[in-house]
Amino acid sequence: MPLLPVGRCRSCDAPVSYFARVCPHCGAANLPNPVAIVAGLGAVLVLGGAITLAVLLVRGKAPGSAPNAATQSPAPGQGADSKEDYGWIVQAMADCEEEAKIKPGIMYFLIVPVATTGVAVPGWSPGVISGIGDSGALLNSTDTLVGLRNRVFKLYAKPLTFAIRDPVTKTVYKWKPATGVTALQSRDLGSASLTLGFEIPEAGNEVEWGPTIDLKKGTCYWIMALIQPRPKPSPG
Repeated sequence: MPLLPVGRCRSCDAPVSYFARVCPHCGAANLPNPVAIVAGLGAVLVLGGAITLAVLLVRGKAPGSAPNAATQSPAPGQGADSKEDYGWIVQAMADCEEEAKIKPGIMYFLIVPVATTGVAVPGWSPGVISGIGDSGALLNSTDTLVGLRNRVFKLYAKPLTFAIRDPVTKTVYKWKPATGVTALQSRDLGSASLTLGFEIPEAGNEVEWGPTIDLKKGTCYWIMALIQPRPKPSPG
């Protein structure tokens, strides 16, 4: 029986399969990683086509800024035709990972915010990695791409403010609001971990905080955020 390829855990550096969801040694999340996403893209294309065919058949029947002048830029390909397969997002992920390996002294993030469309695919639902306050959730990259390809998700169209917080000093850093898929970068803060968060327009001015992640040099962090804000309470 062929063995699965083995990489290293981002948290404890123990041997772990590229395709394992969590590290069996420390329990840290192992996905996404560049090897799994390349293999996953093939699965997304095949699964996406199968799901789309099934759907068609069913329907036929019926406070501060990020340190050191952090930069942000939209990923290429946004605004393309609605029938696209979102391969440009996969390319942006690979490009971000490659640049992070070349410049390990810089932190790289690729933000992919999505929202639900109301379309449902029978028998499929995305896996949730963690919540983002009361207004969203982090998803794995493969499920996010499958959801986009099958119109279960769409790219979130309102500007979001991405934030990180040092869990030790409680210092918060923010980027400027941005819309759509966005590549962000900043100098390395020297922290062992960071807490991720978003300011979401419908949720008010407070940051909705998500998980705390362990940092490893030479890695681009793909943040696949499902934005589902609760309505603001009525005044009075």
